[in-house]
Amino acid sequence: MIDDSSPKAFPLHGSQSEVLSELAWLRENRPLTRVVVLSGHEIWLATRYQDARRILGDPRFGVPKEAHPDSPRLNPVPFDADFPALRQLDPPDHPRMRNVLAPAFTVRRIDRLRPLVRQVADRLLDAMAETGPPADLVSGYADLLPAAVMCAWQNLPEQVADRIRSWNAAMQGASSAEHIGAVRRQMLHYVNELIAVRRAAPGDDVVSSLIAARDVRGAVSERELAVLIFQLLFSAHVTLSSLLASALSELLRNPELWERLRSDPTLIPVAVEEMLRVHTVLKDGHLRVAREDVTLGGVTVRAGETVVVSVHSANRDAAVFPAPHDGVGSAQGHEQLDLERAPNPHLTFGHGIHRCVAAHLNRVELQTGIAALLGRFPSLRLASTEAGQTWKALPRVYGLAALPVVW
Repeated sequence: MIDDSSPKAFPLHGSQSEVLSELAWLRENRPLTRVVVLSGHEIWLATRYQDARRILGDPRFGVPKEAHPDSPRLNPVPFDADFPALRQLDPPDHPRMRNVLAPAFTVRRIDRLRPLVRQVADRLLDAMAETGPPADLVSGYADLLPAAVMCAWQNLPEQVADRIRSWNAAMQGASSAEHIGAVRRQMLHYVNELIAVRRAAPGDDVVSSLIAARDVRGAVSERELAVLIFQLLFSAHVTLSSLLASALSELLRNPELWERLRSDPTLIPVAVEEMLRVHTVLKDGHLRVAREDVTLGGVTVRAGETVVVSVHSANRDAAVFPAPHDGVGSAQGHEQLDLERAPNPHLTFGHGIHRCVAAHLNRVELQTGIAALLGRFPSLRLASTEAGQTWKALPRVYGLAALPVVW
């Protein structure tokens, strides 16, 4: 990387290995640097772990108003100001709304879902086995599991999973505010229909409990209720399916790891944490705006200035993760997992008040999805060891386009 003073375009361009190499250089030489984001604004980029963790957890940094057309943003088009996600809210609205959703995602409650997740995973693998090899683990498994689990959990018809996937794909591929608005209106229409159905006939599901929080306790407004159900149904699909696909690709490209986990499934939770660290799928990161002057590593971020935290970089900081295996210069072009890494305080789910409320659900789906595949197809292998990886054209997420396998 050439050490010049001109701000870089962010997200950084190039192959994954090229981006990782540039991030490694920045961590070592310019951990807080100026970049230009998609909105055209020049902001700060934080690449070291300690800076990233501090920014995400420090109340002196708040979330920017990305919906405003003149605000720095990482999305090609602005968010809908009338329909913000939790991650776009600051106190007092954020903790108030999060506290309504969080009880459904406690570790104890999510752990009770493990048999359901396994049942869904086994059903998908049954279909793959019936069709026979070759198969694509992306379109035939990783892309299907998150939406199928959500439908089973919330007692929704199986065909709704197809709608969830198609709407998410349309949102990811949208290039204009009009397109995003049209897709979001379809999604919101479905949410409002579901609210009406569950209001008339409540069930033992999260949607019904959120409606009760609105109707019985008045904890949220009607619009906020729709926001929470929208987030419950749609927010994690693309990132979780991309994480699962990358994790499976990692194992299949390292047969010794595949065999080790197959022979000792108790290692799967540790392996999943390492895969979450290594295969952070966000290309960019999290935006924060300074509410007052804050000094980080000798650089002062002035009040009102915006910072983007690169989790992709922070998770590879050797000061926190010895031998991070970031793949730079690797002949294989991929990274070796460290199944002995503990603790593993990666920032993949964020940090502070905006830490992902569904973090444990994501862990359970990854652990169970991997375990089910290892148990069902012990001889699973890549259809071609020579083929390189191809990626979906997603603006903010690294998502494998295909993962052809045989058994």
